[in-house]
Amino acid sequence: MPRPPTPLGLQAFRQTILSGSATEAAAALGRTQPAISRLLKDLETDVGFALFDRVKGRLVPTLEGRLFFDELQRSFMGFERIATVAAEIRQGRRGTLRVAAMPSVAASFLPRALANFAQTSPETALELLIYSSPQIARMVQAQECDLGIIEGLFVPPALSVLRRHALRGAVLAPRGSPLARKREVTPRDLHGQPFVALSPARSSLGGQLAALMLREGIEPRITVQTHLTAAVSAFVLQGMGVGVADEQTALMHVEHGGVARPLNAPIAMQIHLVRAIGLPPAGALRSLIAQCDEAVTAHKLS
Repeated sequence: MPRPPTPLGLQAFRQTILSGSATEAAAALGRTQPAISRLLKDLETDVGFALFDRVKGRLVPTLEGRLFFDELQRSFMGFERIATVAAEIRQGRRGTLRVAAMPSVAASFLPRALANFAQTSPETALELLIYSSPQIARMVQAQECDLGIIEGLFVPPALSVLRRHALRGAVLAPRGSPLARKREVTPRDLHGQPFVALSPARSSLGGQLAALMLREGIEPRITVQTHLTAAVSAFVLQGMGVGVADEQTALMHVEHGGVARPLNAPIAMQIHLVRAIGLPPAGALRSLIAQCDEAVTAHKLS
C-alpha cells in the first residue's frame, strides 16, 4: 500500500530536478549522494510510479515525474510565500502585492508604475511575475497573484476587468529609414518592405495587422516573426526591417536609438488589468492601478 511521501523525499526530488543531478542536490541539501539516491528510490515506492529514467548515468525525469514536479513546485511556492509573509511581519511591512504581467507590459510602462508606487507606498513590497496572458489568467483565477495584466480582445468570464487600455499600433524603424520622414505611416507604406512580423496566432496586435494586410492586399517581405514586441524592436534595431508594435514599446524603441511613427490604422493592443471575480481591490492595489493608469496615459507616442 503506498505511503505518504516524506518531506525529505520531496525536497530531494525537487532539488534533483532543479539542479539537474543527485550530486548537485546532495550538495544543496547538505547530504551525501547515496542518501539522495535512497530518498528518491523511497519516494518512487511511496508514489507508485517511476520519477526518473536512468540514461547513461543521468537522471532524466519521466513524464509522470515532470507532472509530479509541476504540482510539487506549486506547493513549494506556497510555502515560500508563507516564509515571505512572516519576514514582512517581522520587518513591520504591510504585505506584498504580486503582479503578473505579460512581457511587453513588464518591459514598457509597468516599471514606471511600480517605481512610482514604491515611492508613495514604501510600506508595501512588490513582486513582479512575467508570464504569457493565458498563464496569467489561470494564476488570477487561482488567486496566485493580486493583479494580472493581460493582452487580448476577449477576457475569460471568470475574471473581473478593473481597467482597459488600448495601446495604439506604431511602426518601428531603424534610424535613417525613409519611413522616418513621415509623420505617420499607413499599412500601404509597409508593402514590399523587409518586415519583422508579430505572430498572428500569439499576439492580438499581430492578428489584427495580418487580417488588415490580407484584406488590403498588402504584402511586406517578412524576415523574421516573433510574438514579443520587445523582440520586434530588437530585430529592427539590428537592421532586419521595420516592424509594428504598441505605442509603449515604440517609446522604448526610440529610447534605444530607433525611430517610431504612429500607424494610421484601426488596430490597437488591448490591455486588461484583471482580478478574480468577487475580490474587489484593496487600498494599496487601487493605488497601484492608478499608477498604471498614469504611466499609460502620460507617455504616448506623438
